[in-house]
Amino acid sequence: MSVIFPHFSLRHYRGFTLIEALVLLFIFSVVSVTFFQTYSVGTRLILDSKNRLGATALANQKMEIIRSIDYDTIGTKHWNGSAWVTGIPAGDILQDEDVTVSTARYHIYTAVQYIDDPFDGTFGGSPSDTIPNDYKQIRLSVSWGDGSPSRTITLISTVSPNGIETSAGGGVLVINILDAEGNGVSNASVHISSSSTGVDTTLSTDSTGNITLPGTPASTPLGTQDYVIAVSKANYYGATTYAPFPTSTFDPVDEHIAVLADTLNPITIVMDQSSDITLHTVDPFSTSVPNVDFSLVGGRILGDSVPPGTIEYGFPIVNTQTDASGDKVFSNESFGQYTLVVSPPSPYELYKIDPPETTDYVLTVSPGVNKETNIILIDPSIPSAKIQILNNADSAPIEGASVQLSNTTLGYDTTLTTDKNGFVYFPAVLPVLVSGTYDLTVSATGFENKTDTITIGGTLERKTINLSAS
Repeated sequence: MSVIFPHFSLRHYRGFTLIEALVLLFIFSVVSVTFFQTYSVGTRLILDSKNRLGATALANQKMEIIRSIDYDTIGTKHWNGSAWVTGIPAGDILQDEDVTVSTARYHIYTAVQYIDDPFDGTFGGSPSDTIPNDYKQIRLSVSWGDGSPSRTITLISTVSPNGIETSAGGGVLVINILDAEGNGVSNASVHISSSSTGVDTTLSTDSTGNITLPGTPASTPLGTQDYVIAVSKANYYGATTYAPFPTSTFDPVDEHIAVLADTLNPITIVMDQSSDITLHTVDPFSTSVPNVDFSLVGGRILGDSVPPGTIEYGFPIVNTQTDASGDKVFSNESFGQYTLVVSPPSPYELYKIDPPETTDYVLTVSPGVNKETNIILIDPSIPSAKIQILNNADSAPIEGASVQLSNTTLGYDTTLTTDKNGFVYFPAVLPVLVSGTYDLTVSATGFENKTDTITIGGTLERKTINLSAS
């Protein structure tokens, strides 16, 4: 008997390879990350929009409350940790207040100041307004999150006195904040405090860099310089006033101010954008020289020593060194002049700084820049030449002179131009000079050409050449 087995058709199934699985996983990851990023951004925008609506409602509510209270009590105060201090004018409104609404936390900042409206003249102007506190301006800001400008709502309103205006007493404090070119610095934060009057408030400058404060309480005793003004702004190097000598150990440029009653009391403070100073210690071939000691002093001038002779700087003398890469960075410093003193490590000697300065080793730093300076050091132990070209009449260095160094046998022919101190350094690029006698040809506008020779051995050779006027 024969047995017949049924015929089965075999189908072959192929699974994913490892590469295909990894590609699929990568695509899935990209799609997932994109989705979650989009979801996160969308959620954040919705939350910010909700917080903005809440801040706007809170600001309007707070402003309506302020406008409804008695005019004489519209002013600010805040607790400084040990006592209540006031704004200008003083009043019952909290300068800083934290409020939570439906789990959202807001910070409310209120500033009030008298306005001397030019409609009826200004104090000391023409015509002169003998009652300069015409009305009060209220500036109310509500912020959330990081408190950045994009997360802040600001309302401004004015409130007039009932009936005829009356003098608020005190004097008129006028604060002007200018940059290095004499332009007003707008939106600068100005902190004003006085120990004798209890004033302690922070206000912002207008578009011209000005804050005018009629009704500022007079300093007591009369003439006491106890109004402290401190100024700051993002990306600016801040400034502050100092007590007069001898309370300060120097004679300050910006002194605390005394506010006198019925008097215009002006003060002007100069500040500008902060700058970075980056120093590189290198050899003439742009190779870093690490760990070079140096000192730096300068920047904002705070005042003169008493008796005069030295200057007190905002950047006091700093003794430090470049790092293992030959670099040193000073961030967010003041514009001004900085004196550099370098102590080269053995066997190096100081050659020059590049770019050159009007005064040797005095760095002029402009506002809002990254001042990069190369401190160039030469190694006297290698075959090289340092040549200086001078005026034969007065031994003054000749800048821009053409100096050709050549040796036909060695196939060397290089021409360089002297720097502000009349120097050139050979070789301009590596390799070092080969030992031998080289010809020198020197020329400069207004001077006779001159030829000479210099013999190079195993170390640095120095030579001075004097040119006579043509």
